[in-house]
Amino acid sequence: MSVFRSLRVLVGSGRRDLAAERGSMLVETAFLLVLVLVPLLFLVGTLGRLQAGAYAASAAAREAGRTFVASPDDASGHGAAQSASALVLAAHGFTADEGEVAITCEASPCLTPGSTVRIDASVDVPLPLVPDFLSGALPASITLSASHVSPVDAFREP
Repeated sequence: MSVFRSLRVLVGSGRRDLAAERGSMLVETAFLLVLVLVPLLFLVGTLGRLQAGAYAASAAAREAGRTFVASPDDASGHGAAQSASALVLAAHGFTADEGEVAITCEASPCLTPGSTVRIDASVDVPLPLVPDFLSGALPASITLSASHVSPVDAFREP
């Protein structure tokens, strides 16, 4: 009988401890959920913004190259390429100040029939939620770049 009595005392004391802990699992779960979910959402948002920057750089280089080689002369081609890249950047959520396009010609003048034109585009992607006081220790933005080579039509009039 003494074994059953001591077992009853152990089980009974355990129930009293559980009653005192009632509701704390909900608080601990909510705390851990916030602790894990906030960095995960930050990571997903950052990766999404970087992917948008990669698409923007690639598309800006491609469209600037296509627009440049379709232009009637070099002067209007440079302006048209800058405008095309600004439109592409705006479509991906970036300002024209965050992107840059450089045009390199194989021949002089650039639109010599049969030559190629290389377009290098770069986009500065600001990282979300990086405070200004950490800008010296952490990068506040990441620069993504892309290149595109456009051929000038061989049957184009010079």
